[in-house]
Amino acid sequence: MDDSKVIVGVSPSLAGLEALRFAVAEARRRDVPLWAVRAWMLDAGPRARNVWQWEATLSAEGRVLIEETFRLAVGHRPDDLDIAVRSPGGNAAAVLKSCACPSDLIVVGSSRYKWLPGGVARGVVKGAVCPVVVVPRPEMASLAGTSGTRLVRELMR
Repeated sequence: MDDSKVIVGVSPSLAGLEALRFAVAEARRRDVPLWAVRAWMLDAGPRARNVWQWEATLSAEGRVLIEETFRLAVGHRPDDLDIAVRSPGGNAAAVLKSCACPSDLIVVGSSRYKWLPGGVARGVVKGAVCPVVVVPRPEMASLAGTSGTRLVRELMR
């Protein structure tokens, strides 16, 4: 039995929406489950109390954000796919790589023209055990350049 899956890092950014669309299409094409993952970080010091309450809240908010991002990207959560929603704590790149095995595919969005200097995309690509697809933001937003801030905001609405 093939245990491969498509893992997508979920973000409500323009590139994140494109990545989710790509991941949905790729999961359908491959006929494999889709894992929608939204990582979060809690920077609690050693004296922090009741951290588990914050962790539960952040995890729940991550799941809500995933559902909202599905709505924004493709209209609704696809019924024809086996979708697993994950919202673990930790560094986003490390969390995505920890979900993967060699037969999987990781999909992430990158809003930068040159994503190599840093960010989640670079962290995932570096040392990934499986193929990684980095999806850019939509071409229309890229063509807008620096004067396209208003256009990008309008596209997000």
